[in-house]
Formats: sequence, C-alpha cells, structure tokens
Amino acid sequence: MGTGVPVTSPWVQEFTDYVGRAVRITVTFNEATRAITGITTYRDAGCLFPNILIGLGTDGIPDSTDKAIAVPEGTTILTNQRINQLATRGLSTIEDITALNITAGR
Repeated sequence: MGTGVPVTSPWVQEFTDYVGRAVRITVTFNEATRAITGITTYRDAGCLFPNILIGLGTDGIPDSTDKAIAVPEGTTILTNQRINQLATRGLSTIEDITALNITAGR
C-alpha cells in the first residue's frame, strides 16, 4: 500500500538478472501536470532482460503487453515519436505507468 506521497521527477525503476546486471527505466515528467516529458533506458552489457514490460497483455501475462519498451545495451533516450506511441496505449502521465505492473523480461 502506498503512502499517499506523489512520486517526483525523475522516477526510476531498475531490475537485475541473477548475476546483478541491470536494466533501468527513468521517466521525467512535469510535476504540475504529471505528463511524461522524457524516457531514458539503460541496460548493462549481457543483461538477460532486453525489455521493460509495463502492464499485462490481454492474457494476463507481462510478456504479451502492448506497452513493452525494448532496451538495447547502454543508454537510450526514447524519441518523441516512441513516447507518443506509448501515450496512444494509455501511458501519458507518470501515474499511468506506476499504476500498472512493471517488470523486466524477454
């Protein structure tokens, strides 16, 4: 259960594989409107998780979500076009993301 304190920008979520290699998503947003203004991803070389999975697919499985973000090795800044694609899938505010199941996967 949450504490009722709103998250502040940037919001960061990180996942590690069994040997500690990480995949991470950082979301910046306007703290007044809560609208997403940027998304950056990072993946350690050799990390077993190439995707950030937001929400569940229609079958209830994270791997089939239509809100997956591919994370190549290194740091990647998502383009405005990609952020707009996520917005059309219901991810336009930080709460749209944090209200869903978030994990890393294949």
